[in-house]
Formats: sequence, C-alpha cells, structure tokens
Amino acid sequence: MPEPIVKIRMETIDVTLAERGQIVIPKEARDALGLKPGARLQLRIEDGRLLIEKKVQLDLSRWMGKAVDDGLSTNEALAELRGRPVPWQPATAKARVARDKPSSR
Repeated sequence: MPEPIVKIRMETIDVTLAERGQIVIPKEARDALGLKPGARLQLRIEDGRLLIEKKVQLDLSRWMGKAVDDGLSTNEALAELRGRPVPWQPATAKARVARDKPSSR
C-alpha cells in the first residue's frame, strides 16, 4: 500500500535568483520534504510555472549483478534481516549454509 501523501502548507516566501541561477529552498520546506544535502530534485516547467519535486524513484542499477547467492531462501534471508529465527524450518539459515559448504580436507 503506498504511503499517504502528506499535504504541507507554507506561506509564500520570496526567494532571489542568484547570479549563477541558484535559489535557496527554505529550511521549513527542506525539513518537511526530508531534503538533505545531495538530495536529487526534478525540475519541470508546467503552465508557465517552475515545479521542483523530490526525486523518489529508487535506482537499483548500481546494485544489479552485485548480489551473491548465499543459499538462503527469501524467507530465511528476511528472517535473518529481522533478527528472528525461521520457525517453520528445522535448520537455521546459518546451519544450512555451513552444512552445504564443501569441506576443505
């Protein structure tokens, strides 16, 4: 289920365009939108207005092909991430990985 859209109202604040085309986004707006230094924003012109939106699309391309198959099922991996044992399977994820690992003898 998508997160509800939080509507935040701010008074209109005048900002000045700097010589190099920069503006300062007021702290109240940055805090309300969770904008931190380095945050990615999208700009577009619509009906004669400049719209600035927080870019929220998750870019997974830098992680593609980086995952290592550790032999865990999805349920085992999630249980390990959550810090809970997997109650519906007799062997824990770590025991199964150790059991399946080839011997170095």
